[in-house]
Amino acid sequence: MSKKSANQKGVAAPKRPLGFAGALICVLATLFLAVSFIYIGFEVCATPDITTRLLASAFSNDADSPFTKEQLVDAAVVSKDYTVGSHNEQETLDMMALLNGRDTPATADALADLDDTHILSTDALSHLDDVFYVVQDARVWLRVICALALFLCIVCAFTGGKRRLGAVLTWTGWLVVGLFAALALWVAIDFNGFFAAFHSLFFAAGTWTFAWDSLLICMYPPNFWIGMGVVWLVVTVFLSIAAIFIGNHLRKA
Repeated sequence: MSKKSANQKGVAAPKRPLGFAGALICVLATLFLAVSFIYIGFEVCATPDITTRLLASAFSNDADSPFTKEQLVDAAVVSKDYTVGSHNEQETLDMMALLNGRDTPATADALADLDDTHILSTDALSHLDDVFYVVQDARVWLRVICALALFLCIVCAFTGGKRRLGAVLTWTGWLVVGLFAALALWVAIDFNGFFAAFHSLFFAAGTWTFAWDSLLICMYPPNFWIGMGVVWLVVTVFLSIAAIFIGNHLRKA
C-alpha cells in the first residue's frame, strides 16, 4: 500500500521558518502597506474635484463672505487645484478676478486694491505654495513606498505562502485601524490642538493662520477640514478592514 502525503492524510504542512530576514521583510511590508493605505486615503481627498466640491457645498461660509455659496464652491475647487494639483497661478488669479467682477486674464497688481475677504492675499497664496511643495515632495516618496509595499508583499507570498501574506495584511489592517482610532479620538476631543500640531510639523508658526472672514477661511472653514478628515478616515479604514478580512482568509487557507 503506497504511503500518502501529509496533506492527503489531512495533516497540515509544516510552516516555513521565518528567520530574521523573513521577519524583517514582513515588518517592512506591514509598515509600507500601512503608509500606502493612508496615502490612498489622502489622494481620494486631494485629487478628485468632487470631494472638495461636495464638502465646500456643505460647509463653506457664505454668511460671513461677500460671495455666494456657489461662488465659494467654485473658488474652493480652483484653489484646491492650485494647492495640490496643477499649481496654475493664472487660473487662480482669474478665479479671483471673476469673483470680483474684474477683467481676465488678471494680474496680481490688478487685484492689489482688494482685501483678503475678496481675494487670496499674498500671505494666503504663500501658504498654499508651501502646501504644494510639501505635498509634491511627499508624493514622490509615498509612491516609492507604495511600490515597495507591493514588492515586499509579493516576496512574502513567494517565501512564506498564503499564511505569511495573510499575516502581513492582517497586521497592516489592525495597525492602521488603531492609529486612525487614536487620531479620531484626538480630533474629537481637541480639533484645534490637532490642527495646530499637524500644521506645526510642516509650516512655520504664523504662516497658516488667517482672519475668520478671509476668502481662504470662508472657502475652507474648520467643518470643511473635519469633513475631509472623515472622508480620509472612511477610505483608509475601509482598505484596512478589507485587508483584515482577506488576511484572515489567507491565513486559514
